[in-house]
Amino acid sequence: MEMEFGTHVKSVNSWDAFSTDFLEGKVVYGDFYDHALGWWKMKGDSHFLFLKYEDMKKDLRSVVSDVAAFLNTSLDQGTVDSIAESCTFNSLKAAWGNSDDATKKHICRKGVVGDWKSMFTPEQNAAYDAKHKLRLEGTGLQFDFE
Repeated sequence: MEMEFGTHVKSVNSWDAFSTDFLEGKVVYGDFYDHALGWWKMKGDSHFLFLKYEDMKKDLRSVVSDVAAFLNTSLDQGTVDSIAESCTFNSLKAAWGNSDDATKKHICRKGVVGDWKSMFTPEQNAAYDAKHKLRLEGTGLQFDFE
């Protein structure tokens, strides 16, 4: 399938091709590890809030409250609940599915932490584990994959 991203066009012919390109940092947004670690270095900066998708899946309302605190504002529980509901995977997928932006139309799959197991071959899993260990070991940045 062809997806247009701004002025770049990235052809994704298969999961296998994308998987290899991702590990090599040859995807439209570049190397994931360079990107994540660049932001991770900012974690101690009071002007920066580092959030992970997996944490939002665990407890979205707490993350909404964390964002409010970061922005130095207070929200009543009804507002937190409303924002959290608007930010659920299903709400965003529905909104993005109607977008004219090709990235938004194709970026949402299932919204399930751990669903990678349904896609990865044992070889891909080993390659990703090795890359993950190589790039993230000792950085303090951890992801929950299940």
